[in-house]
Amino acid sequence: MNDVILKLNNVTAGYQNGPDILKSVDLTLKKGEIKCIIGPNGAGKSTILKAIAGILRPRNGNVLFNDRDLVGLEAYEIMRQGICFLPQDRALFDTLNVSENLWMAGYTLHDKKELKLRIEEVLTVFPILKKRLSQYAGTMSGGEQQQLIFARAIILKPQIMLIDEPSLGLAPSIVEQAFKHIEEIALTGVSILLVEQNARRGLSSSHTGVVMDLGQVVFEKDAKEVLNDERIQELYLGKRKSK
Repeated sequence: MNDVILKLNNVTAGYQNGPDILKSVDLTLKKGEIKCIIGPNGAGKSTILKAIAGILRPRNGNVLFNDRDLVGLEAYEIMRQGICFLPQDRALFDTLNVSENLWMAGYTLHDKKELKLRIEEVLTVFPILKKRLSQYAGTMSGGEQQQLIFARAIILKPQIMLIDEPSLGLAPSIVEQAFKHIEEIALTGVSILLVEQNARRGLSSSHTGVVMDLGQVVFEKDAKEVLNDERIQELYLGKRKSK
C-alpha cells in the first residue's frame, strides 16, 4: 500500500458563514487502505468526508485525487471520478424496491447492459438482496439496508469509498457483518476512509487510525498502535484512568 491515491493539503472548511470546522488539515489515503478517523463530537470527522465528496467546498487548500485537484467540482462530478460517499443517513430511496434502488445507483452509466451485469455481480456478493428485489427499501432491516448501500456503491466501481458511521443504528451482530463487508471491499483494491463513533470496532478493521480534535489531525498511527495507546484509550475509547 505505497501508492497515495488521495491527498488533502492544508484544507480549511466550514458551513455557510460559520466558523472554520476543518483547520489546515493534511491527510493521505493509499490504494487498498482502510483509514479510520476517530475523535469527539464536533472534531470535524464527517466534515472531512463532505469536503472530499464535494458536498462542502473547502475555503482553502487542495483535495488531490490521483494528482487532480477536486476543489471546485460538483459532487456528481467527483462521484464520476471514482469517489463514492456513503452518508450516515444511508440515503436510500425508501419508496422504491431493492431492484429499483440498484438500477438508480447506476443512473450515470450509459451502457445499460454493463449496469445489468454489475447488478448481477453485487447480488452474488449480497445474496440476501436477491431475495428482496421486490421489497421496498424502507421496510428492510437495518442490516439489509446497509448491504444495499454497499451494493449500490460497488455498482459504481469506485476507487475510493467514504463511509460515515457504518455502525450507526445497527445491532452488534450486524455491525460485525458490516465491517466484514468493508474489509472484503478493501481487498479488491478499493481505498476506504471511514468515520466511526465505535472507535474500537472501526480501528479493529482498519490499517491506519487518525485522531481528530477541534478540526485538526492530532496524530496518525497504525490502527493497532492507536488501539493500544493509553492516552487514546482514556480520551476516546472509554477506558477510565485507574485510581
